[in-house]
Amino acid sequence: MHFVPSLLCLNHQCLTVLDCNFRARYPEEGCALLLGPIPTQSHWLVNTVWPCCNVWQPPEERTSCFAIDPREQLAAQRWARGKGLQPLAVAHSHPGTAAFPSEQDRRLGLPEALMLITDRDGLPRAWWLDADRRVTSIPMEVWDSGRSQGACL
Repeated sequence: MHFVPSLLCLNHQCLTVLDCNFRARYPEEGCALLLGPIPTQSHWLVNTVWPCCNVWQPPEERTSCFAIDPREQLAAQRWARGKGLQPLAVAHSHPGTAAFPSEQDRRLGLPEALMLITDRDGLPRAWWLDADRRVTSIPMEVWDSGRSQGACL
């Protein structure tokens, strides 16, 4: 049984890093890992973005597909573990479509896991992919980096 978040919390700095990473990869899909403390409640807190390279093959399909290099995933996990963090979600961009999980996202995504997708305008949405490959929208709270974390405390 996995612990489904009721709220994904992150600050504007994380969104800025995601946006810059994804814009730099346009027109390809960008991808990243979202890291944070091990959740102890239903509010998951992202405090670090780990940008990754899209290694999908063949390269000409990267405008609508992505794959994270497993070596990058391992490096992120090792680094996070040393900081008391863990990967909480995979983030990727849909440079030409809405921030809704595609059929391929649902088919290839890690089941019982969180994904964040940004649309062509950089607007993010969070989704939970269940074991049956159905998705549920997860509310997000974004706060200013210099202020309180609101409901995420």
